[in-house]
Amino acid sequence: MSKLLLMVFVFTLLLGASTSAQSVAGDWDLSINGPEGVITATATLKQDGEKVSGSISSPQGTVDLSGTVKGKTLNLAFQIQGPQGALDIKVNGEVDGSDMKGIIDFGMGMADFTAKKK
Repeated sequence: MSKLLLMVFVFTLLLGASTSAQSVAGDWDLSINGPEGVITATATLKQDGEKVSGSISSPQGTVDLSGTVKGKTLNLAFQIQGPQGALDIKVNGEVDGSDMKGIIDFGMGMADFTAKKK
């Protein structure tokens, strides 16, 4: 009986681990509610376990990004060149299948965003 309980416990752990991980790999269309209106962008993400890398393209250009995904929580960072020099950008989002939403921190302000996987 204890062997059966152990097998059920291990199976439950494995099943829980596989269903809790979100896949963010692929192409995403973003809509960012910036201070001067809506900005559209696209992101191409690659995933290796919890590690995420890729690029984001907007009217300001294309830059590399990196971060992590843990469960439904996605954290990314990248840098853009502004008039006064480099600007560090942080993205904190929640992934739900092919949808994503969250906040982008520009250092001098924040904007909410939504994204849809292509």
